Amino acid sequence: MNRTFSFSLVLLLVVTFQAKAQQDAQFTQYMFNQLYYNPAFAGPSDGATLTAIHRSQWFGYDGTVNQGGAPSTQLISYNSSLPQIRAGFGIYLSNDKLGPTNNLQVQTALSRNLNLPNGGILTVGLNLGLFSNSIDYDKVVVVDPSDPIFNAAGKEGQIRPDLGLGVLYRKGGFFGGLSSNHLFQPRFDFGESQVSNQLNRHFYLTAGYDYSFTPQITITPSVLLKSVSLNTYNVEVSVIGEYNNNLRAGLAYRQSESASLIVGYKILSDRSLTLAYAFDFVVGNQSSKKPTSQELMLIYNFKSSPRIGGQRIIRTPRFRY
Repeated sequence: MNRTFSFSLVLLLVVTFQAKAQQDAQFTQYMFNQLYYNPAFAGPSDGATLTAIHRSQWFGYDGTVNQGGAPSTQLISYNSSLPQIRAGFGIYLSNDKLGPTNNLQVQTALSRNLNLPNGGILTVGLNLGLFSNSIDYDKVVVVDPSDPIFNAAGKEGQIRPDLGLGVLYRKGGFFGGLSSNHLFQPRFDFGESQVSNQLNRHFYLTAGYDYSFTPQITITPSVLLKSVSLNTYNVEVSVIGEYNNNLRAGLAYRQSESASLIVGYKILSDRSLTLAYAFDFVVGNQSSKKPTSQELMLIYNFKSSPRIGGQRIIRTPRFRY
């Protein structure tokens, strides 16, 4: 694909200004990063977690005119339960860069658990934050000097408030959630009437089931359905196996884009730190992309002490066996 950006191509391909295409970042290891899609996932069941992800999409891609241009995404998040009030708290920062454009967002999430008569748990979540969209005009190469962008220089960005809502249902090994992000649908106007980008509402439907085949082996199939303004749809499916709560491996598929291999291992003696890696092999439209994408993830779990009647249990070597 020619990376000589005309003004209209920047709008369409890079930041999807007029097309209702996916504007959020994508992650192959979405099943371990659900807070990004649904605020109802705020509040893990065991302690708190700190997650960091770096994704290099179409790894090694370079433009025919200017260097670089391949999508690069970073995310760091903190997720904690608030058991005293049956709630959860989460916060994340994501940076999504493609060519001369950059999307940066900071989101905080709160969730509340509700016990249902059938034994299930319904969680309602809300996230509120800021979304920044920016363009580096110095990195845009135009082919038509009459384009309004021809005389633009430097960087320009704008920040808008952002809101999302989500629900999550859990019972036994099953979980299913529905969410919508960017409910305000903020518009970014960079001073030219043609340079206008509306952040469309994104909808996410996720579901999965934890199958415990043995005390050591758990298999979790899951699906993530993504939609923008209920006009475009994309599906991701995965099957992840975990052995002895320590080693994980699995396969994933992103509709019309890539097939993926996912591996992970808990590298500390107390199994609090997980190192995971995803390798995507592009199966769709290879002529305009590099054939692979790569994603590295670190998850640190802050182990919580068990409680009885709200009181923390303090273990001693005398009774540890």
